[in-house]
Amino acid sequence: MRSTPRFSRAERGAVLIWYVLFLLITLCFVSLGIDIAKLATTRTQLQNAADAAALAGASAIDFEAGTLSQSLAIARAQQTAAMNQAFIDTPRPVALEASDVVFPTPTRVRVTVRREGGNAMVTTFAQVLGIRRLEMTATATAEADTAKAVDCGLVPLGVTPNPDQDFVTGCSPGYTLKFGAGAGSQGNYGALDLPECDGGPCAGRPETGASTFECLVRNGYCCPIEIGQQLPTEPGNMAGPFRKAIEDRFEADSDRREGICYDDYKGTGQRIINVLITTDAGPGRTSVTVLGFSSFFISNKPGSGNDNGLIGQFLHRIVPGDGGGSSIGPVAYTLRLVQ
Repeated sequence: MRSTPRFSRAERGAVLIWYVLFLLITLCFVSLGIDIAKLATTRTQLQNAADAAALAGASAIDFEAGTLSQSLAIARAQQTAAMNQAFIDTPRPVALEASDVVFPTPTRVRVTVRREGGNAMVTTFAQVLGIRRLEMTATATAEADTAKAVDCGLVPLGVTPNPDQDFVTGCSPGYTLKFGAGAGSQGNYGALDLPECDGGPCAGRPETGASTFECLVRNGYCCPIEIGQQLPTEPGNMAGPFRKAIEDRFEADSDRREGICYDDYKGTGQRIINVLITTDAGPGRTSVTVLGFSSFFISNKPGSGNDNGLIGQFLHRIVPGDGGGSSIGPVAYTLRLVQ
């Protein structure tokens, strides 16, 4: 009979030491992995906070000047940053210092958010190696760029600036957005026939007609329109539907006072409309070319008869869409991250 081999006491002790050492090494790697994952999460959180704060700052367009209002941009960036969280020991709101909001150009804002000093990220297991905190920052730059395309919110009106003078801000002069009866150009009164669109409140309606025109004036068109695009005009005055749509915009706004300038306006934005800048329209149903986009404040409702036109006060404004349009003239703006 053969005897079963037995490990000596010394051999069994050596195996136990190696096993404990293996567990310690594994525990160290797992622990460091947890801190590395926490570090990566914190970096992502900080970058998201910086991106959001920069875009919020870039939205602070001075409607009169067409540049950023720096004090408002700083306030918006700080408010938005505080709505985001990043790790210290646990996720905490991101505090953005005013000195970390700078303006490389009149329409750009650069934001730096930090986890430094007492607000640095607290490690969990790396403290056994003497690493108690890790510092990091994130930076983002956003720009209010001139619109090359608008995705939603346009009303089907085309206006053409005087070739010798672009639109200017201010209560006076006002600009004709739609002509009244008897003042149109050979059947055209400023209305455009926008392509059939399956987005927004007017989805599914016919491409042309007074009912579609009324819906689009009231609610806006929610498919992309780009500079350079060719659009047909929509002949006819359509006075009743147009007047009804503008009246509905007034009713939906919290400030319904007529005869006021934008500086006195305290409403919720329904009286601000986005229109297309186009080439001049020829007679009858013809085509125009999109040159850009502009925004106007509506001071008064259209009247009846020869007074059923619409006058607007030009504003510089942010619209949803893509940047890269003309940098001069009666432009609307979009927001984009540039760094």
